[in-house]
Amino acid sequence: MHEHALSWRSFLVLTLAAGAGATALAACDDDPSGTGAGGGGTPSTTTSSATTSSTTGTAGTGGGGGDVGLSDEVERCLFVNACEADGGTPMGMQACLGHFYEKQWRWASSGSFRLQMEAMDCRLAATDCAGVRACDAAPADFDTACAEAPGQTLCVDDTWVICDAEGHASDAFDCSAAGQSCNVDVWAGCGTEACTFGSPSSCDPDDPNVLVLCSPAGFIDRVDCSRENNFVLINSPDGELRATIAGETCGDDPMLGSKGCIGTGAPCDFFSQECQEDTLVTCAGGALGSRDCAAQEPPGQSCGYVPAGPFAGGAACGVVESACDPAAADSCKAGAISFCAQGLAQTVSCADAGFAGCAEGTANGKTIAYCTM
Repeated sequence: MHEHALSWRSFLVLTLAAGAGATALAACDDDPSGTGAGGGGTPSTTTSSATTSSTTGTAGTGGGGGDVGLSDEVERCLFVNACEADGGTPMGMQACLGHFYEKQWRWASSGSFRLQMEAMDCRLAATDCAGVRACDAAPADFDTACAEAPGQTLCVDDTWVICDAEGHASDAFDCSAAGQSCNVDVWAGCGTEACTFGSPSSCDPDDPNVLVLCSPAGFIDRVDCSRENNFVLINSPDGELRATIAGETCGDDPMLGSKGCIGTGAPCDFFSQECQEDTLVTCAGGALGSRDCAAQEPPGQSCGYVPAGPFAGGAACGVVESACDPAAADSCKAGAISFCAQGLAQTVSCADAGFAGCAEGTANGKTIAYCTM
């Protein structure tokens, strides 16, 4: 596995595969500064009471606070943003919803990207606002520790800290907020089950699609081979090759020389990737693996190529064409928020979703809108 020290945020729109000549589409980069899933910027004081009763857009199914047909992803992001706005800094709906697409890169990620991903998982799993805000650690609180460890990763008690080259803390996450502890082996990370890095990986006896391995932080990690990607960078005579490895199940991987995520199709002997309409086809562990992007969650995904960031050039599942402009400003009007996310222009009545009203703010240079408690 190729490791990265990452600070890039999620993609929602990919480069559409069109034979040898790909059509480049706009990429949605919610956090180009790498500030993480916690968002940045300070919300303004522009607010609106919830006076409307309509919820439009294609948000999926499921019950919200007002049982208005919101998808579970939208419900969770409405809640997280409302909690963060109550004394904190909301990230906006687009950045929050982007997390559900970037989770496919969990296995291939490390550094800031992995820390931010785990912090976002923590927020989305919280059952109350105190739990959401417990996932927000302030990096500046750990500058003193980083001053003695520039460029390293640390555990300060149970807080996972990443130090930049100048000796400042760039990212921090309190593992205990997610019911985990922090440990340093090759580098720092969160987990619950200790192990020895380098010990043999295995396939979960209760789920043939799950690869069980020991992470560089010294914790057991479970990889869902049917949904997570690995990623390789290879220097070749023809230049740098960047390829996704998207397996189907756990098994013997001759390329790794151990258990890994492998395909179940025809044999292959080198890294390859292509989009066959909505299906992502890669060489995974000596056999072609096929992943139906249209069957992935959230719905509405197809196959394309990542245009920017640490996984640029890799084929992946995601929203290939957007019906709205991801760079457009959000709005709060008459108690409803409007935003572009998941390839859709969406409007949600905050009252119908169980909130008091809405507000606008700024995060990473963009106007965002969110519901308020």
